[in-house]
Amino acid sequence: MFLPPLSVIPQMAGEVNMCGTVCPRMFFIIPAKDIWAGFLNNMQSAWFGVTLVGLILLATLFFGRLWCSHLCPIGGATEVISKGIPKKLKLNFSFINSPAFRYGYFAVYIAGALIGIGSIACKFCSFRAIPFLFGFPFVPAYRTYLLTSMGLAGLLTIVVLGFMARGGRAYCNLLCPVGALDGIMNSISSRLGFARRIKTDSNKCNSCGRCINACMVWALRFDNAKKIKRDQLSCMSCRECEKVCPEGAITYGKAKG
Repeated sequence: MFLPPLSVIPQMAGEVNMCGTVCPRMFFIIPAKDIWAGFLNNMQSAWFGVTLVGLILLATLFFGRLWCSHLCPIGGATEVISKGIPKKLKLNFSFINSPAFRYGYFAVYIAGALIGIGSIACKFCSFRAIPFLFGFPFVPAYRTYLLTSMGLAGLLTIVVLGFMARGGRAYCNLLCPVGALDGIMNSISSRLGFARRIKTDSNKCNSCGRCINACMVWALRFDNAKKIKRDQLSCMSCRECEKVCPEGAITYGKAKG
């Protein structure tokens, strides 16, 4: 639906991939001059992407990060491809404090154009690299782009943080600006009574640690009392932890009550 060679949804906005009007990240690029006017112009130019981000955050408000875990074609592609990589070759990035890294990168991502280092929105963009990779056999221009320095940088980033990463979601957890916004919404709305989230019943949990090993974004850990703690800034609501819990301690439902 999103990716070449069909790209049905981008074609609804007159595009052939996830760039341009459909890009959910382009409006983050703030010019150094006429900031407000530039921001409004970006939102108008990437209206489809802005609308998509708005719908993503609205869904997260009520149901958790369904876009990141179930609908995102980019994260889904890296996750699926990573399953074919032998375990001994996979890279484990769980040693990284993902919220600190993610929001530090997000700040640089936003401020890049303002402080004169240029925008990094496209240099490491998975929403460009993955569609171009899928369209590689069909479009000569995609093949040409992937052989440029920017194309190779984006492709290398996806290979290391996507295909080769344990779980295939390190890019999602560390670099994705949409995921950064979605994580903030997830953390805030998890405190609301009507919101639905993944949660752990500490009375049923036997601290076996299977959920920690199953988590693709290392959002689970043991606290000092050997109880499972979930970081809602990182949790993708994928429910993989729920599948492996032998005690039925992990469920999806209202965050409160």
